[in-house]
Amino acid sequence: MNPAERFTVLSSIGGECMCEEGLLQLLKRKATPICCIWFQPTPEMKIEQGIMKTIHVNRMIKAGFQVKILMADWFAQRKSKIDTLDKARTIGLYNIEMWKAAGMDLHKVELLWLSDELNHHAPDYWPIAMDVARKTTMDEMIRTCGLEIYEPEVIPASEFFYPCIQVSAILCRRVDIWLLDVDQRDICMLAMDYCKDIKGENKPTILLHNTLPSLLKDPDFRNKANRGRTIFMEDEGEFLELKIRSAFCPPKVAGNPCLAYIEYVIFPWFGKFEPVHDYFNGNDEARALINALKGQMKMN
Repeated sequence: MNPAERFTVLSSIGGECMCEEGLLQLLKRKATPICCIWFQPTPEMKIEQGIMKTIHVNRMIKAGFQVKILMADWFAQRKSKIDTLDKARTIGLYNIEMWKAAGMDLHKVELLWLSDELNHHAPDYWPIAMDVARKTTMDEMIRTCGLEIYEPEVIPASEFFYPCIQVSAILCRRVDIWLLDVDQRDICMLAMDYCKDIKGENKPTILLHNTLPSLLKDPDFRNKANRGRTIFMEDEGEFLELKIRSAFCPPKVAGNPCLAYIEYVIFPWFGKFEPVHDYFNGNDEARALINALKGQMKMN
């Protein structure tokens, strides 16, 4: 692929690119750009972490990128259900098996573990993490972590390690592009602001991919027990169908989670989508979106 075609591949994956002005120049300059993907091991793998991640990785490999996945096992242990590095590593290996089952081309992916990185390159990581923590207020950290909905007294202090070390990892890893989900935009902005503050010459190029919205109309994100909010990789067919039939499906395209699943999962995975019945009930806007997505798939 030529640089313009590679840029198109990246655009199809990411909804937003930080330092976009230098991305095309990078693609022209380097034949095999290195892309690193951040992933935190999870015992309950969502479809966007399994299927969407597989789609993104395989697209990048096909476009000639060298892909590395940084398994953030060191952070997973901050969760009370995991709490040890051994458990985090085991769960990470389970997630890798999920990717393998989904068809990710893991033979062409380099898997890295954050715990190993911190052990082997401590002099690189920890000074930056400490400097980020020193220059960030508690209010800024709460916003960066997306914890505004919680009362301060219930937020574990371990949560504040996350952005400091992640910023450090983004700046320490010698890669060309980082791929993270759009929910981590505030952490990426923290990394960019830190580079500006220290007058760093090489700002990271970060691609943010879209995430799937909740299937519920008014989800309580603090209630993790409500499994109807999203689709998990282990969901059985009957439960999956129930979730889709119960999903919030407003008449407009904006805010419609069902159409988001079609756009980010169904079309990229199957390459087509044909409703058996007219579920759009004369909704020309929804039909127009589906037709536009069909045209986009033909171009890709």
